[in-house]
Formats: sequence, C-alpha cells, structure tokens
Amino acid sequence: MAAPAAAPTPSHPAPRRSPFGAALARRHNPLWRRTDTLRDRLRVLLVLALTATAAASVLLALGLYQHDRAHALRYAATLHRTQAVALSDANQQSGGLGADFTALVRWTGPTGAERQARAAADPGTVTGDRVTVWLDRAGQVAAPPTSAADSSGRATLLGCLALTGGGALVLAGSALTRTCLNRVDLRNWDRAWAAAEPAWTGRK
Repeated sequence: MAAPAAAPTPSHPAPRRSPFGAALARRHNPLWRRTDTLRDRLRVLLVLALTATAAASVLLALGLYQHDRAHALRYAATLHRTQAVALSDANQQSGGLGADFTALVRWTGPTGAERQARAAADPGTVTGDRVTVWLDRAGQVAAPPTSAADSSGRATLLGCLALTGGGALVLAGSALTRTCLNRVDLRNWDRAWAAAEPAWTGRK
C-alpha cells in the first residue's frame, strides 16, 4: 500500500494577524452578536476605569500627605522643644491599638527651675534616656507634631483603601454588566430556538 503523499509546503507562510486585525475578523463572523461588541467595549472601559481609579488613589494619597505635612508645620510653629531626661520607662497609658507611649520626664525651664511632667516618648525609652519635649507658649507639655513617617503611613493607608474600594466597585459593575449581557444572550437564544426548533425536529 502506497504511503499518502505529504501535503505541499507553502512557499510563503500565512501572515499572522495583529490583535486589531483579529478583532475585525471576529466582527465579520456571522455568529458575532451585538452583545459581543458590548463585551469588547466593556473590556476597554474596565481597563480605563481601573487605571483612573489607581491614578485617583495616588493623587488622593499625595494630597492627604501634603495636607498633613502643612498642618504639622503650622502646629510645630506654635511650639518649641527642649531636651528632658526620662525619670521612668515609657509605657502606654491605655491598652488600645495605636495608643501613645509616655514617660515621666524632667527638664529645666527658661527661669532655671526644674519641671516634671509626663510627655510623649519612644516605646524603647528607659530611665535616664534623653527625650525631646514639645512645649506650648504657656510652657506646658503638648503633643508632638505629626512626623513625616506617620503622615506617609496614614496617606498610604487611605490611598490603599481608596484603591481597594474603587477597584472593587469597578469590578463589581463589570461583573454585573456581564451578567446582564449573558441574560440577554440566553433570551435571544431561546427566541431563536423557538423559531428554528419546529424546522429541525419536524414538529409543528
């Protein structure tokens, strides 16, 4: 038995279609539906919406950081700082998450008199450490200005929350739209089958 002849090798390979050309070819397919066009547009809108959400979240974080730093600088301008000595180890005044650490400190006032009070301190402060104390115009201990690290952390957290929330809304809207398009396709298929079924099955 003779072996079948091999298929001839084309002299020029078939050109590869670009993504745009492939999309046009699909649209000329007789099975292409209007809902398929809407799905294509939905993909483009999804990418644009996610990009816009990410950009808006970054701008929001930057705006919050700049606002926080400006407020901290204005607040710092109303205070002056001095060096004190810790008379106790730093501890939390409350057990809540994010509670500030304070320590009993001693410093010398402008008149030369020694003063004592509880002031904000780093968590690792122990007795005898040097502590920076912020004082208001009356010479009373005040809360320190927000640090750049705290401002950055707060802005980053809020930016991430905005990105997560906005992205979730965009994806939920996309999923809901796809569900509606699928339901439209099913209804159209039911109508088309109701019209074609008698001819296929011979039932009147």
